[in-house]
Amino acid sequence: MGGRGSGRRSSYSGKAETSDSMPLDIRKITRKGLLVPGSSFSWQWLVNDRQVAGISIQVDFDQGMVLSYRMKSTGEVVEQRVQTQTSACHLGGQRHWFTCPRCSKRVAVLYAPGRYFACRQCGGLGYATQKEGAGDRASTKADKLRKRLGWEAGILNGDGGKPKGMHWKTYQRLKSRHDALVQVSLHDIGRKLGFLHKLLEG
Repeated sequence: MGGRGSGRRSSYSGKAETSDSMPLDIRKITRKGLLVPGSSFSWQWLVNDRQVAGISIQVDFDQGMVLSYRMKSTGEVVEQRVQTQTSACHLGGQRHWFTCPRCSKRVAVLYAPGRYFACRQCGGLGYATQKEGAGDRASTKADKLRKRLGWEAGILNGDGGKPKGMHWKTYQRLKSRHDALVQVSLHDIGRKLGFLHKLLEG
């Protein structure tokens, strides 16, 4: 049986963040072929390839799962039954969902900021991006574009040029978007530091 903590608290409205609250994604479980009635398996959460939490999951024959875990803070063993449901896909097949134990809403991910798993709203969770300012969000988006362009992460590291095989039109569109996001981020940095001149030239 795995153990799990209670998630750390963020400064965003005093709420825990979704990424810190053991997100249990039924889509990932399905893709791994584990959603088989009668099966049992362990699920782990890793940080830098090290396990930080884990639970045992048993899939029953009545559209549900039993989650078993030990609270690290108290050593208490907790068992929680969670119902699942399915919906038809447009191109055939079906999609699996959790039914939130609190509000009965159909969701793909459950979280455990405390003793039990529930949906994000019932758990009172905020996304990490919600505590970011406009400059932080712009920097995050710019870094995603940099990754797509094959550039070194970090907006202060300059441009890396057009990737081999990428059309010039695509490159120019992505670079234009990237440069606009960089200006937003640098403007926000300047505002916070009390100055608004450019931090980068060219």
